[in-house]
Amino acid sequence: MNMRTKSLYPYAGQYCPVDIFGYASNGIPGIEIVGVGKHARNMKEKFIYLSREKKLKFPLKRFVLCVEGELEGKKFKDEEYRYLELPLLMMLWSLTGHLPLKQLEDCFASGKISIEGEVSELKLTQNEQKNLNDLFKLTEDQSLKVIAPNHMEVYEDYYHLPFEGLMESLLISAK
Repeated sequence: MNMRTKSLYPYAGQYCPVDIFGYASNGIPGIEIVGVGKHARNMKEKFIYLSREKKLKFPLKRFVLCVEGELEGKKFKDEEYRYLELPLLMMLWSLTGHLPLKQLEDCFASGKISIEGEVSELKLTQNEQKNLNDLFKLTEDQSLKVIAPNHMEVYEDYYHLPFEGLMESLLISAK
C-alpha cells in the first residue's frame, strides 16, 4: 500500500511545504522515518509509544514514512520539525489499517503531538489557509481536506476532518 499527503513546517519565519509519502512492504517488520535527519528516532519512538498506549497491533510489515521537501541542510529551531508529527502519525496509522483513511492525497495536516496524544496545530490565518491551494499547486478540481482539531477554524472552501473523530475510530479498530 502506498500513500501521499501534504504538510507545512515553520522555518525562519516562513512556512515550507513538504510532501510526505509512505508505504508498507513485506520486508523486515518495523517503522522507518526518512527525511528528518536525527529527529527520526524521536518521532518513531513517540509513535510506537502512542500506538501501544492505544493498544494498536501492527501487521508484521515494514512501514516507511518519507518527508520530501526543502529540509536538506536546515537546522530546526525550537522543535519546528515537530509540526510534521501529525501527518506522519496519521499516515502510519492509515498504512497499518487503524484509521479509515485509504487516501491521503488530498489531505493536509501540520501539528505537534504530545505523549498524551494532544495536538498543537500549526496556527495559520484564514488568508494563509486560503493560499494552501497555490502553495501545493492544486488544480481547481482538487479539494483540500484539513486534518485538525475541532477547535481550529478551517477556511470555508476546505473540508475539516476533525482529529478527535479520527482518534475515536482508533478505539474501534483496537478492539
